[in-house]
This record gives sequence, C-alpha cells and structure tokens, in this order.
Amino acid sequence: MRERRTAYLLLLAMAVCFGGTWPAGKLAVEDVTPFTVAASRFTLATLLLAFWASRRGGLVRPQRRDLPLVLALGATAVAGYNALFLYGLELAPATDGAIIVPGLAPVFSMLIAWLVLGERMGGRGLAGLLVAFAGVTAVIQPSGGVDRDRVLGALLFVAGAACWGVYSVLGKSATARFGAVTATLYATATGALMLLPFSIGESGWSKLSGGDGAAWASIVYLAVFGTVLAFVLFYEGVSRIGPSRATAFALLVPIFGVLGSVLVLGESIGAGTIVGGVAILGGLWLVQKPSPAREPAPKGRLVAD
Repeated sequence: MRERRTAYLLLLAMAVCFGGTWPAGKLAVEDVTPFTVAASRFTLATLLLAFWASRRGGLVRPQRRDLPLVLALGATAVAGYNALFLYGLELAPATDGAIIVPGLAPVFSMLIAWLVLGERMGGRGLAGLLVAFAGVTAVIQPSGGVDRDRVLGALLFVAGAACWGVYSVLGKSATARFGAVTATLYATATGALMLLPFSIGESGWSKLSGGDGAAWASIVYLAVFGTVLAFVLFYEGVSRIGPSRATAFALLVPIFGVLGSVLVLGESIGAGTIVGGVAILGGLWLVQKPSPAREPAPKGRLVAD
C-alpha cells in the first residue's frame, strides 16, 4: 500500500511538472525566439539526463544501424514537437495548448499505429478519435468570432501532437532496443543538435543573453522540471505500479496545464474551452481504455509536454 501511495504521489508530481510547461513556454517565447528556447532547454536537459543515466549505469551505445531510429526520435519528440509547441504559444493561449496537445497525442499514436502498423483500433478507439477532434473545434471557436492567430496556433498544437504520436510509435522500438532512460537521452541529444542551427539562424541567443529573469527561469523550468524531473518521476512511478496504471495520470496533465496558465498568466477560459476540454479528455479516456477483448499493451513513454 505504501509503495502504491508513493507511486501515485510521484506521478501526480509528474503531471504538475508537465502541466507547467505551457505557462513556462508562453513566458519564455515572450522574450526569446522559439528555436532558441527549445535548443537551450534540451541542451541543458541532455547534460542533466546524461549525468543521471551515467549514475544509474547500463547506458546502451547505439550501433550504426540504430542511427535512423535515433535521428527520428530527436526529430519528432524534440525538434519537431517543440518548434510547433513554442510557435503555437506565440499565437494562441497556453490553455489551448495545454488541452489540445496532451489530449490528442495518444489519439494520434493510436491512429498512426492503426494506419501504419495495422494495429486494431476498434469502435471505442474510433469514437475517442472523433470526440477528441470535435473537442479541438470547440476550443478554437471563441464566442467573439474566429481569431486567425488562435486558429493557426491551435493547428500548430495539433501538428505537435501528431509529432508526439509518431514518437510514441517509434518509442516502442527504441525502448525495447535501448531502455527508456537511454532512448530518452538520445532523443534529447539529437533533438538539441537539430535545433541549434535554427536557433543561430533566428539570432535568438543575443535575445536570450539580454532577456529578463522570467525568460531564464522559464527555460530552466522547461529543462529541469518539464523534461528531466518529469521523466524521472514517471520512470519511478512506472517501476512501482506498472505502465498501464501510470499512463492514466496523463489525464491530469491538461488540468494542471490549464490551472497553471490561469494562475500564472492570468488567462481566462470560456465555455468553448471547457466543453472542448471535456470532449478531448473524454476522447483520450476512450482511446486509453483497454478493450475487453484484449489486454493493454505496455507503455513506458511519457505524455506530451
């Protein structure tokens, strides 16, 4: 019982850490360009994860044949997702991203596995897919009319969720090959290397060096709490209660993301956001709920941040 209680507290803290990435990201891109925020976040996260992995031992070195997989991990989970996530935050409220991304990422994961790998979706999964996308429509339709920036930002969030869905499918092979810790380290390292040239092209490092304390604090939060600590907490939680129960805590991430955006940024949420958020969470629940005809497949990957 104590072990289970500890696991629940760890996973609750993980959901808080992930939820905080949306207000933190919004604060960061107010002063620093998105690629620079992402590059600095994952450069720092790579160093911290490498230190933690070296202390744990058992780091699996990639072979030449593993290079395409490692590059794909970095391109989807880190470079692609974070560029879309941060540019979306420049255009749309953080509350939109906090609802759309973690709600749709598992939906895209199931859709991609169905289309590419031939995995069975079933009626419940299809219903979850339709309900979740209907929820996105409700989120981006404010009562005052269509806001083009908000719609574009929401589309970037949807694309980011799709990136994370691809990563979730790739992550099955990577986790089996390297283990969860090593796979995450290689994803952050290759993703950081991909982001660096774009950050230089944006001339964002001069803005970072001249940025205020809020920008620096936000980037540190994204790296330490939103990447490294969130992964460690998730990993420890999974080791105590297993991946199936741990994955259920993904439902809490949008809630903490919205609360953080309201409390830290002063954002407001309307009826459309609430209705859409409930629909997206309902779709996520339907997608993650195992069919009675089959056992749930083990999952050892993090939810989208």
